[in-house]
Amino acid sequence: MKKKTLWAGALSVAIAASGVYGYNAVQAAGSGHTPAAGTQAAATKQQQLIGMEKAEQLALAAASGSGIVESIDIDRKKGKMVYDVEIQQNNREVDVWIDAYTGKSLGVRVDQDDDDDHGNIPSNLIGAGKASAIAVKHVKGGTAVDVDLDHDDGRWVYEVEVKTTQGSSEVEVHATSGKVIKAEYEKYDDHDDDDHDHDWDHDDHDHDDRNDD
Repeated sequence: MKKKTLWAGALSVAIAASGVYGYNAVQAAGSGHTPAAGTQAAATKQQQLIGMEKAEQLALAAASGSGIVESIDIDRKKGKMVYDVEIQQNNREVDVWIDAYTGKSLGVRVDQDDDDDHGNIPSNLIGAGKASAIAVKHVKGGTAVDVDLDHDDGRWVYEVEVKTTQGSSEVEVHATSGKVIKAEYEKYDDHDDDDHDHDWDHDDHDHDDRNDD
């Protein structure tokens, strides 16, 4: 599975807990500068992200309505904020870019993919969009910025990154049961040396479906 690297620093902080991302904040983040608090507050009133679930639906429609969504992440393409959606269809990989605010399809790219692992993906996946919603609920708010389907420790999981104004959470969601398996939280700090990490490991023996792969 292709794991995509997310932005760091100013861009992470600019993502508001409500799922709102203002133009001024985006521009500041892209230039490497953190916008002032007043600027951020005004900017976040402008536009709202459509969300992972909607982006997943629109991307599948743009890719002829079929396939397995393997990853969704928020990215920048030609100066626009987009959901970059990666879809697996038989022996090909389809990348779809969805405008993060309007939902408009901004492009589709098709590549051949002969990865044999795709044949082992279970048919009863909950979906990347639903996994992102479960992760956000578990964190009690925030914005899902990256979702990846992965095979980990003998089971299929969605690895979801959730950003809030206070920090970042990595949430692992079982790909078929929807159960939160693990969550790791990192709080933003003015001093890089003083980051505080908190791990919550959830007992998943009730849904340890190792036959799902």
